[in-house]
Amino acid sequence: MHGSFDSSGKTDEVGHGNSGIRLVVIPAVLAIAQVVLAIKQPDVSRWISDAAQAEFANTNPVPEAAPTQLAQPDRRTVKAD
Repeated sequence: MHGSFDSSGKTDEVGHGNSGIRLVVIPAVLAIAQVVLAIKQPDVSRWISDAAQAEFANTNPVPEAAPTQLAQPDRRTVKAD
């Protein structure tokens, strides 16, 4: 009673043949859909751009410059003996 129920000795290759095609087709279809949506709805790209700028606007803020104070020269005179 040891062994597998499949006595033919063949492996099941049902899902292995199409995996390479799926790896190419699915991203291609998604890219085409994205291009079509960008052409038909150009405002969407503006919305995404505005949302990204609002989200990351203050991630690296520039520190405010401190007021500049110039050094005053020393007005004392030294007398030579």
